[in-house]
Amino acid sequence: MKLTESRIKEIILEEIQAFAEEEKAEKLGTVRTSSSERAKGLRKGAANVSKEQGIDPKEYGIMQQFEALLKELSNLTDIKTGKTMTILNPMFKKLDAIRNELKKQEQEKK
Repeated sequence: MKLTESRIKEIILEEIQAFAEEEKAEKLGTVRTSSSERAKGLRKGAANVSKEQGIDPKEYGIMQQFEALLKELSNLTDIKTGKTMTILNPMFKKLDAIRNELKKQEQEKK
């Protein structure tokens, strides 16, 4: 396959856009939420659960397990530092990369 000048420009543009999206992603631990904001978000989320599509009961269970585990860890230790953050940071980055790739695939379908 011969690379044309226009295809090279296209590839460079795609890579620049991908890099820009990665840079926009929030780093784990940079978002602050007060307890009242969290409560408000949980109430709003609970109201929207019946409207969500594409999430099955097992997926809701997985999300619930992660939240319960993080709550318990935060009661036992400071999850912003130490062993917990050492594990959460790479996991967050990998999940964010998966999300970005899936979004890119969705855009390419359109």
